[in-house]
Amino acid sequence: MDLLTQVDELIANAPDDPPTVAAVQAIAPILYEEAQRYGQTVYYVLQTRDGQWQVITLEEQHPPHQQKNVIHAYGSEAMAQEACDEQVIPVAMPIIPLLFQLLAAEPVDSLMILEADGERAWEVGRQSLLAQVRSILSAPPDIA
Repeated sequence: MDLLTQVDELIANAPDDPPTVAAVQAIAPILYEEAQRYGQTVYYVLQTRDGQWQVITLEEQHPPHQQKNVIHAYGSEAMAQEACDEQVIPVAMPIIPLLFQLLAAEPVDSLMILEADGERAWEVGRQSLLAQVRSILSAPPDIA
């Protein structure tokens, strides 16, 4: 599914109240622009049997030993299968809804996107994405 179709579906599936639809329409270009940076339109995340994303805590090996909670998005189902155990299953997620859900994933610091070639990886910081969204939502409407 291409990115524009994903954006259209995100807006179409927004709750049926005008302020929410307007907010989703306002932030859709941010999600679209972010999604264009990556090589694919669908990634695989690991979910528990009850539908929760698997969150992994990473810790720096050198002082100050900061921790970061991340979700991995794998570029192929085979890559995701390699990271599975009996507690999780790989689930295909289009990138636009994945980025949208990241905004509300409170304990998560980043989404780690691992491309199918195994050579490229990207980190999407949740706070950075939220800052972009907040700047759009707090901007006054364009009066023409």
